[in-house]
Amino acid sequence: MTEIENLHGILRGCYTRSSKSGEQFIKEHGLSCIVSGEMEAFDGAVRHVYRKGDVVLSRKNTLIRFVKYPLNDDPFEAISIVLDEPLLRGFAQQHQLVSQKGVKESLFKLDQDDFMTAYFSGLKPWFGHKNKISTELAEIKKIEAIHLILKYNKNFKDVLFHFAVPGKINLEAFMNTHFQFNVPLAQLAFLTGRSLATFKRDFDKIFKISPSRWLQQKRLDEAYYLLQNKKMKSSEVYLEVGFETQSHFSYAFKNRFGLNPSSI
Repeated sequence: MTEIENLHGILRGCYTRSSKSGEQFIKEHGLSCIVSGEMEAFDGAVRHVYRKGDVVLSRKNTLIRFVKYPLNDDPFEAISIVLDEPLLRGFAQQHQLVSQKGVKESLFKLDQDDFMTAYFSGLKPWFGHKNKISTELAEIKKIEAIHLILKYNKNFKDVLFHFAVPGKINLEAFMNTHFQFNVPLAQLAFLTGRSLATFKRDFDKIFKISPSRWLQQKRLDEAYYLLQNKKMKSSEVYLEVGFETQSHFSYAFKNRFGLNPSSI
């Protein structure tokens, strides 16, 4: 069972079964507290594991794949705060805060902090009373979260108040790191600092093949490696490499290699 409650950008998610669902393109900064269970987050290079009590700041304009695990008969549960750009711009203007530089990291684990623990504990009674929580009250709690983040580490202003769009980066390196993420080409183009047309043109110059065809071949090659060398199951691999359904994965795999993935 999956239960998600959204109080104007303050969310509680509860999963009684392991879930690989979750947003892969992070559009806004977020602050999350793991109430129970475990969460694995993969940013294309590193797998992070977060446990009960951990508080995590996630940076916008990044690709993250989440896997949420119930643990010891407890569901996976997390409370998350969405820190949208209009709110952050208003806060930065009011407090005269400016980001001095961009930040490359996608995820930041905050050490145990009495103030942050008390903050999230205070949010728990809110859920189940959706009609009693106003937009104005939710915004007050979001502003409180910003203050707590900056109290924890003032340098997080370079994360929260960096409002520039992604700049042009090395396309080949980016694609080889993020090919497993099943997101539209337009989002991949945006994250590399390109329009979709420029992305396709640059891609053709580097790889001599269309992005969609390259992505499928790259994902299938990775799937073959995981099946043969890591002894993973077909039912695990298709999501790991960025396919939406197992049936599509099996069809494409047999088309490329001449055999079913289950026979590897």
